[in-house]
Amino acid sequence: MNALQITLNDFFQLLLFGGVFTVVLVMIPVQIASKIRRLRRKRTRAVCRICGYRFLRPENQSVFPCPHCGANNKS
Repeated sequence: MNALQITLNDFFQLLLFGGVFTVVLVMIPVQIASKIRRLRRKRTRAVCRICGYRFLRPENQSVFPCPHCGANNKS
């Protein structure tokens, strides 16, 4: 039975490419999930244009007041 002969140089190349491949397989889904989360958060949250207060945006309203300072904000 013939064993697979691999040199030390080939081993380190496989190790390097395996690591790069693993990082790519992990980072792509993480980046996609992060983008989806950011878009969902943008739909439900708002930042006041006057005081910078962050709050949950009321649904079905295009103009809503800031609960902190009372300034009207547009979506």
